[in-house]
Amino acid sequence: MNSFHLWRDYPHRPSYDPDQFMTSEDMLHDRLNRPITNSQLHSPVSEGSTPREPLSNRTISLIMDWFNNGNSTKSAGELNRLVHNAILQPNFDKNELKNFNAQRELRKIDSMDETPDAHGSSLPFGSDFEQVDVNIEVPSGARAVGPRTFSIPGLHYRRLISVIRAAFVDPLASKYHLSPFKLFHKSSTTAPEQRVYSELYNSDAFIDEHDKVQRAPLPTDDPDCKLEKVVAALMFWSDSTHLANFGTAKMWPIYMLLGNLSKYVRCQPSSGACHHVAYIPSLPDSFQDAVADFHTKWGTQKKSILAHCRRELMHAIWKVLLDDEFIHAYHYGIVITCWDGIKRRVYPRIFTYSADYPEKVLLATIRDKGSCPCPRCMIPKTRIDLMGQVRDLAFRGNMARKFMFSAVERARKLIYTSGLPIGGAAVERELFSTSSVPTMNAFVDKLGINFPLSRMLAVDLLHEFELGVWKALFIHVIRLLYAASPRGDLVAEFDRRIRHIPTFGTTIRRFATNASEMKKLAARDFEDLLQCCIPAFEGLLPSSHNKRLMKLLYRTAEWHAFAKLRMHTSATLSHLEALTTEFGRLMREFRDLTCAEFDTVELPSEASARVRRENRNSPNSPATPAPPGHPDGARPVRKAKTLNLFTYKWHALGDYAQAIRLFGGTDSFSTQLGELSHRLVKRLYGLTNKRDATKQIGKRYRRLQKARVAWSQRLQLHADEEEASRRSNPQLHHHITQSKNHPIDLLQFVKQNAGDPAINNFVPKLQEHLLGRLLGRDFDGDTHETFTPDDRNTVRIVGNRIYSGQVCRVYYTTYDIRRTYDSINPRTHADIMVASPEGGEDAHPYWYGRTIGIYHADVFTTHPNAPKPTVQRMEFLWVRWFGVEPRYRAGFRHARLPKIGFVADTDEYAFGFLDPSLVIRGCHLIPAFHTGRTTELLQAQSVSFARRTGDLDDWVNFYVGIFLDRDMTMRFYGGGVGHIHQHLGHPSPTEPLEAPTSPEEEYHRPHRVENDDDDDDTSSGGEEGDEDLEEDEDVQSDDGNSHLDDEEHVDEDGYGMDDDLDDDACESDGYASL
Repeated sequence: MNSFHLWRDYPHRPSYDPDQFMTSEDMLHDRLNRPITNSQLHSPVSEGSTPREPLSNRTISLIMDWFNNGNSTKSAGELNRLVHNAILQPNFDKNELKNFNAQRELRKIDSMDETPDAHGSSLPFGSDFEQVDVNIEVPSGARAVGPRTFSIPGLHYRRLISVIRAAFVDPLASKYHLSPFKLFHKSSTTAPEQRVYSELYNSDAFIDEHDKVQRAPLPTDDPDCKLEKVVAALMFWSDSTHLANFGTAKMWPIYMLLGNLSKYVRCQPSSGACHHVAYIPSLPDSFQDAVADFHTKWGTQKKSILAHCRRELMHAIWKVLLDDEFIHAYHYGIVITCWDGIKRRVYPRIFTYSADYPEKVLLATIRDKGSCPCPRCMIPKTRIDLMGQVRDLAFRGNMARKFMFSAVERARKLIYTSGLPIGGAAVERELFSTSSVPTMNAFVDKLGINFPLSRMLAVDLLHEFELGVWKALFIHVIRLLYAASPRGDLVAEFDRRIRHIPTFGTTIRRFATNASEMKKLAARDFEDLLQCCIPAFEGLLPSSHNKRLMKLLYRTAEWHAFAKLRMHTSATLSHLEALTTEFGRLMREFRDLTCAEFDTVELPSEASARVRRENRNSPNSPATPAPPGHPDGARPVRKAKTLNLFTYKWHALGDYAQAIRLFGGTDSFSTQLGELSHRLVKRLYGLTNKRDATKQIGKRYRRLQKARVAWSQRLQLHADEEEASRRSNPQLHHHITQSKNHPIDLLQFVKQNAGDPAINNFVPKLQEHLLGRLLGRDFDGDTHETFTPDDRNTVRIVGNRIYSGQVCRVYYTTYDIRRTYDSINPRTHADIMVASPEGGEDAHPYWYGRTIGIYHADVFTTHPNAPKPTVQRMEFLWVRWFGVEPRYRAGFRHARLPKIGFVADTDEYAFGFLDPSLVIRGCHLIPAFHTGRTTELLQAQSVSFARRTGDLDDWVNFYVGIFLDRDMTMRFYGGGVGHIHQHLGHPSPTEPLEAPTSPEEEYHRPHRVENDDDDDDTSSGGEEGDEDLEEDEDVQSDDGNSHLDDEEHVDEDGYGMDDDLDDDACESDGYASL
């Protein structure tokens, strides 16, 4: 067990543990954006042997490695890389550049292969791209005419076994996990141990496959092989992408990564972990002309013929990739001399294939949006809106999709032999009920009928939720605002609020001018909207609908936060499962009770887009006319729209918990990795001459790969040491500059700002704060009532000067045991959170403050209880405190964000000082727009240090953005593995968040000065406040998690009652508890 209370359970004794070389530097989050260097790799090549220089000399190798780094623009960074990575290297000799010719050296690079060098080791380059034609059979549509084989040109691919061999020789392979294990965690505050799911190599699927290959048969030519058997965990991504902003240039790459490598390394674009294995061609225009002349019913069946040919092309390509060499290795393994010189028998196994829905349909060989649209189960389309119910979740396991081998064979015989139409009645009778299509699946055909095809098609958080379910919900809420106020006043108010939401580092960026228009928004923009939209939507709809919307938005953000966790435990997975049920119920309730009350129509942008599509599809048809008397005749008719839950993307949310158990966190197989890999392809396209661009991209990718390997084999220890010396020590809690360039004379500072309430008792408070720290007292908000004026006067600030800093960088360990930091800046990101010193079950776990200033000073004390007086440098923050809102219940149980507000300046503890070592991290505070602004909390005659530049008043309330990022969510939920120093009063999954039984017991200092006008719950329109003060009668479930809802249980299952289900199971269909 390590210091984070984690331990591993290996089913088989490991021969190698790559984590034994991991350092604290490897845990830094910002390392994800830096290239993998030699000091991070541990291979025989980098430790002893001299790297082979394939070019004319070492100087030319340095220049060509820089040239082939994949970047296509001149920049200061590129110039730095040229100087530091080439010119300043000790092997650089300008005399070796005489008679240099770039084209000649590029040809040498292209000719490099896997031939062994003088030491007998191979360079890990793999095979080059091969270009072949792909043959597909097209039916004739007539019984008397047989099918014809058409050749589709332009498939560029690399042999999978060659890529796997190269990957296990690559220096990066020193980080491969060859022996899977179960990871467990036992918290000091929770009794039972919990399983931890984070990486593919500690998932159930990997452990199961590793166990199977130990019993796999050996080839007949080596029946007595005693080599270690390991799994090469293959993970595929593919997606079509445009290569340029203008024009029609596009590409459809297939990427392969190995799940043996940690996702924290695998996701680094510069790591070289992403292997390009194929570039898929499209059906050429000439193909349609040829088929039109051949097929007897082309005029009436064109659409179904082309769809069938595209499916046939995709699976013909995969049959090329899954060649005989791969199939042999799949069954018997291949012997590879790995990076460490040890021979192992490697068995390739395909675990996941990440793609969007249209491509999943192709791979699963099912009909797009058919009667059974899910590629993983056979649920009918009429029932997919019931996502999350108990029977829905059970149906997925009991009715997993299987390839209908016999039905497809019969259908193909009807099409290819009998000449029947692809979409004809006879074919439909065979395939329609299962949404199958008449294409033989390449994976099943090559790897066997038992290949887990449906399991391979992993869930996709980016397309299914962020650009799917959440985007659809957001659009419909905007429609509701238009329906509630057709003039657009509510939408304008929403846009205004969104513009006033502050940024937070690189997590929350500045929102667009009008978020409701959704112009050019990417998935991360919709993610930001989800994390911040609750205060922006608050109070815009009537009271009852507002309350329902607020709860739904909270659960939506909560589901998203837990679905994207990088490290799950048994508790968080159980929470996600129950949350899925609750989220499904709330969405159906919102659709049936709120959406039904409004006549919602298309947004203006939706209507315009629809008209453009109609005109594009029917160029001769006029635009949809405007209704009679419409003030603007150019505007199209806006059709009625409803919230549609009958979509595959909505149904897919029920598969996430099971997928995490099988393969680890969703970030491990997210399509986002493929989208990021497209950036390289687009950069390489910019370096081509645009003629036969696919071939040139493949060639340049291979050059880039070779340059990376060559560079990683060069010793760079001096460069790594220099880099490490420039960075702050990651073990530090925080960093504040030691500069004394901005001194502040205390007496003059207080005198000049005497009218500012923030300056009241500035020096006495500072003395109390410093004395308390010098005497070793625990932080309690600096309520040192026992300190007398004489005690305070024992504090000496050298020169009566303090020194101002601009930024305080706070380092912290995240829930998934990574090191990162928040930058605290009084001008931009000033809000912080500290562990509350208050005890008790009902105490809020954190205090919040706004940093006014960052200072350090040279201090000593002559107090008799202090150690020997010595001058020491002390750092402190000047803060304005927030307090929790009186009589307001928040948290996961109540589906409400924590609500706080500034402590009134009449309170003597409204302003104070804080030891920066107590700061947990920065926090994101979103104004509670519905409660407005006030000047009563700070009675300043003019500008004040406590307010930002230009502000003359304050927001009455703020909401704490607990869904800011994964780590912030886990700090409020509890149970984060990396949060071992969590505040003792912090709630955890086994110590659930509960509301106190009386308002008097709920709030502690720092507190809000209670206002009679704020007694009611303003977040729900002012009518639900009394309900929130009632006794909470929810019952805790056995696993320690609170119920998500306290309303009456209702059975809304659409499947009917099964005899083998008990009453409790039937009740939980609609309202399951956590």
